[in-house]
Amino acid sequence: MDILKEIEQQINSIKKVDSSNYLDSIFTHIDRAEFYYKQGKSDTNFFNDVIYRSNQAYEGALKESYKVLADKSEEEVFRKTPNDIEKFFETNNIFRERVLQLFKNYRQEWRNKSTHDFKLFFDENEAFIALTSVSSFVHLLLKQIQEKIAYQTQQKKLAEEKENAEKIKTIALSSNKTPVDKLVDIIIEFSRQNSQQIFNNTKDIREVEIIGLFHAYIASVSKSVNTQREPHFNIGGRDIRPDFLIEIDNEQVILEFKRMRAIGSHMQNTINQVLIYMQATNTYYGIIYYANFNEPNPEPKVNKTETILNDKKYEITTITT
Repeated sequence: MDILKEIEQQINSIKKVDSSNYLDSIFTHIDRAEFYYKQGKSDTNFFNDVIYRSNQAYEGALKESYKVLADKSEEEVFRKTPNDIEKFFETNNIFRERVLQLFKNYRQEWRNKSTHDFKLFFDENEAFIALTSVSSFVHLLLKQIQEKIAYQTQQKKLAEEKENAEKIKTIALSSNKTPVDKLVDIIIEFSRQNSQQIFNNTKDIREVEIIGLFHAYIASVSKSVNTQREPHFNIGGRDIRPDFLIEIDNEQVILEFKRMRAIGSHMQNTINQVLIYMQATNTYYGIIYYANFNEPNPEPKVNKTETILNDKKYEITTITT
């Protein structure tokens, strides 16, 4: 995988809706860090330059995330030092857990040490780890930014389209359907309202952006629906994070998103994955949403399967658009 190319595509996607001074700088610094790493094969002094460029990419990513994720203006970002922003993210629950782990690791192992000790010289291994660490941090952070922007876009759309917003609430408040069937109907309505937009941008729009659109959509339903995004659980020493854990009418439902052109053998793998999530969370209902949108107005396909594990029945509903 060409992670630099992946980051460039993420940045180009964000720039369509967010005119930021930091995005191009982030890419340039990582690009130069990679260039210096290659130069270090013939002159080891370049490995220090890898670290310093990685630090600059890290600071640019912090500023962009502060602006988007913390809803700050360019002026507010400009007034803050990187240290101020680091402290802000430390004390506010904004970064997703995996992003937070990479943030803490890079700050402690690379930025702080290289910033405060001018006598340090780095070797090839350290330069490699710093470059891959900051690239991973930036990649996951940009995914969170993409999702937040999509979330805000959907919020604005629903505020303007009152009739569509009311349709969702009507589905959620209906009294003659099970919690799972309500969620299925909400997903189908989400597909109907957004299919043209997603299809028109199908080459560029990512799974995480569709998740952001849907998150805003389900959050608008009513206070009776409680939504957790990527809740963290541990089973047998393994960390797991379902896309959503949704509680509706006092019933918990796991919801997992997938965006793939051809489902095929992947479907059973995804079902197995969701079954693990359901067992870990003591949840007996799961939904897998294949948000493909290979045509402008797809007809949703719905299928339900039941699995018995340890004398417990688990029901998984698959929806394909």
